[in-house]
Amino acid sequence: MHDAPLIDGLYVHVPFCDGKCHYCAFYSVPYTRDQAAKWLSAIAKEGEQALEKFGPLPLTSIFMGGGTPTMLPSDQLEPLLALILKIKQPGCDELEWTSEANPGSLTSEKLSLMKGFGVNRISLGVQAMTDPVLCQLGRRHSLADIYTAVEAIHASGITNWGLDLIACVPGVSEEAWRTTLDAALQMNPKHISIYALTREEGTYLHQECERGTLALLDDESQLRMLDVAEETLGAAGFGRYEISNYTQPGLECRHNLSCWRGGNYLGLGCAAASRVGDQRWINRSDIHTYIGGDSPPERETLTPITDAVERLVFGMRMSEGIDLNAILNATGTAQTVQATIWKQGLERLEREHLVELFAGHWRLTTRGRALADYVAVELMP
Repeated sequence: MHDAPLIDGLYVHVPFCDGKCHYCAFYSVPYTRDQAAKWLSAIAKEGEQALEKFGPLPLTSIFMGGGTPTMLPSDQLEPLLALILKIKQPGCDELEWTSEANPGSLTSEKLSLMKGFGVNRISLGVQAMTDPVLCQLGRRHSLADIYTAVEAIHASGITNWGLDLIACVPGVSEEAWRTTLDAALQMNPKHISIYALTREEGTYLHQECERGTLALLDDESQLRMLDVAEETLGAAGFGRYEISNYTQPGLECRHNLSCWRGGNYLGLGCAAASRVGDQRWINRSDIHTYIGGDSPPERETLTPITDAVERLVFGMRMSEGIDLNAILNATGTAQTVQATIWKQGLERLEREHLVELFAGHWRLTTRGRALADYVAVELMP
């Protein structure tokens, strides 16, 4: 029953939102009270099954995302928090419990409720710092909502919180982008994620680009905007620990680090992924089949090569880089032909000034971060 590899991470996918943003390709559905009640029953059943299989988990990280967990009203959020509390082992004193939240749905009442159950980190989906750009992105909150939510976070006593911003929005000048970054820093977050606006299949943004009514920034302009972010955040004491993520020292998102390093985690909810040892399964992205319980997850057994590839690719996105020998030994691929190919590939990328060997770790150079997707492709079999 409990002889599976150590599972120290839990991801809970809450699919509800207040409407699709123009750029969003993640699975989500509009919130309705009736559907949320049925979803809560389904995820409670999945949680009980996980307890029967694995027992209470010695968690070091919990991440509630989606969708938006704070779309749930307090009386529906509370049973979800209670379920999570039931799944983790008692104690877990060093646990980092994150909840994503959106301005407009985050309230003082919900913050107090979450803190009472153990949530100690908030990731706030700000995305922009002016009403026109928020509207352009299809966001449904206002700048005033952002400040109200941040005030509530500060008043709650939850000090470890971060925010997300979208860079490279067409029409936003470099000066306006700097103003956005400065405004975000004045709120005193501990963590900031910067994502370049991209066109994802099936989104409204993708349709606009296809119709020719919108053009995204060219590569050079995008890199300049991302450089501005690194310069501004670096000057404010934020370290870039992953291509899209900055933090004050010691406050890196624990859940993300574990996933990038190939850790074991359990996922609950429709569209949630799990990774335990060499097994991975992903719940289907359909709330109706999830609620009905008639849609088994998609499962796969990770081969040693696939496991190593993922650790290499995700690891290279982090500023710490990768210890190649440690990855090869952990995945049992040290004696394979592919191990030699990877070593030769990294040496070739080093000659191209895209990666460097520093203190036993291969990591991206400044130029390599700009071409991270190319580096990833080069490391794949």
